[in-house]
Amino acid sequence: MKLDPVEAVAPALAARIAGAERGDARRFAFRVARLACTVARVHDRNALEVARGGLEHYPEIEDVVALWDLERDLDSACEAHLGTHPSTCNLDRMRLYDECIEARAVAAVIAALRPDPLVAARQATQEALAAGCETAALEALADQVLVN
Repeated sequence: MKLDPVEAVAPALAARIAGAERGDARRFAFRVARLACTVARVHDRNALEVARGGLEHYPEIEDVVALWDLERDLDSACEAHLGTHPSTCNLDRMRLYDECIEARAVAAVIAALRPDPLVAARQATQEALAAGCETAALEALADQVLVN
């Protein structure tokens, strides 16, 4: 059985996400997205507003499309640096380039919007880890948000 990336890196955190209440998982996903944006130094106003707003201010379709476009553009710039698609590179190599890190942080924001809160929390966490967030910081967020 293949482990999902969060289970492989942070099994206790993955278990907490899996057992979380749906509302707590959603709040956690957006907190993770905000942390990823901070770590990656995302400056895109739309990405920051969506990450900060969470579900209190659900983004318009245009905002989501702009996030997808931003992620695509950052992934393209990342690929140009790497000489290959980012999915084929290890994290240490990706983290050498700001565009690669920022792309993963924007992906965390997009992931937080997923319809299923548990999937949103897991995928946002996966992207945040790829963006350079420390496992300890994510676990500290879980301590604040995920009540099991």
